[in-house]
Amino acid sequence: MVSRKAARLLAEVYDKIFSYSKTVSGPYGRSHRTEYHLKTEALYDFLFELDYEPWFLNAVKRLIGRERDLEEFIMRLHTGETVAAATPDWTRDQRSRLGQRLLMNLAEDILVHATSAEAPASTDVDSETSRLLSQLELDGYLFRDGKLYYTEAAVLDVEHEQGILEKLIGDLRLQNDEVMKHHLELSATHYVDEKWDDSIGNSRKFLESVLQEAAARHHLVKTGQPIAPSTYSRPAAIRDYLCTEGLVEPKEKEAISKAYALLSDTGGHPYIAEKDQARLMRHLALTFAQFALLRLQGSLKIP
Repeated sequence: MVSRKAARLLAEVYDKIFSYSKTVSGPYGRSHRTEYHLKTEALYDFLFELDYEPWFLNAVKRLIGRERDLEEFIMRLHTGETVAAATPDWTRDQRSRLGQRLLMNLAEDILVHATSAEAPASTDVDSETSRLLSQLELDGYLFRDGKLYYTEAAVLDVEHEQGILEKLIGDLRLQNDEVMKHHLELSATHYVDEKWDDSIGNSRKFLESVLQEAAARHHLVKTGQPIAPSTYSRPAAIRDYLCTEGLVEPKEKEAISKAYALLSDTGGHPYIAEKDQARLMRHLALTFAQFALLRLQGSLKIP
C-alpha cells in the first residue's frame, strides 16, 4: 500500500513540476508579492497522453489553481475523498482501493517523466523525486526500468506494521516507549534522507530497545522487582533472559542474535546496494520486534 507519507511526497513532486511562482510588483513598485500559478493545461495534457480516465481528467481541469489545490487533490486519493464524486455508490474500501491504484499510476508516470532525458534539470525536483523513491521503497515498491513493482520480499505494509508495533508497545505498557518510537521513526526518516548507516543504526536501536523493555516488563510482572541493571544494559544478557524465561526458544534466540549482528555491521557489502541493505535490515528489525512483543503479550495473557 502507498503510505500517507508517500502520497504527500508524490503530491509535492507533481506540484514542483506543474506549478510556478512569480513575484509581482504593487503600485509604483513599492510592494511585492508572490503569486502561485498551477499549470493546469500542462497537467491535463500530461495525464491525457497517459490514458487517464475522463472523469479524472475533468476533476484535474476543475482545480482552481490555488496553492495546495493540486497537492491536496493527490493526497486525498489516499483517503478516497478525491474519487468520491465519481463513485457515489461505492464503499469507503472500494474508493480507497481505487485511490491506491491511481497513486501507483501517478507515481510510476511522474518517476518516468522526472528521470527521462527530456526532463528539464531541477535540483528541487530531483531532491523531491529522490525522497519519493526512498519512501516508496519503504512501502515495499521498487522502481525499475520505468515500472513500479511491489516486492513481496519487502513483506511489510510499513504504515500498518508501524501502527501494530506502536499499539503493542502501548498495550504492554512498556517503559521508555517514546525512545522506542523515536528510533522507529528515525529509521524511516534517515532512509528517506538516504542516510543508510543511520537508518540501519536506528533499526538496531529500536530492536534492542524492544527486547530490553520486553525483558524488563516480564521480570517486573513475574517478580515485582526491576530487572538487574547488569542484565538490562547488555543485549546478549537480555537475549539470554528471554530464552531462559521461555519467551523465545534457543533457535529463535540464535536467529535474533544473528539478525542483531547483521544490524550492527553497517559497512558496505558486495553485491547489494546500500539502500537495499538499509531497507531489508529495517524490515528484519521490525519483524523480530513484533515477534518478541507478541511472545510477551502471550506470556502475560494480555488480549
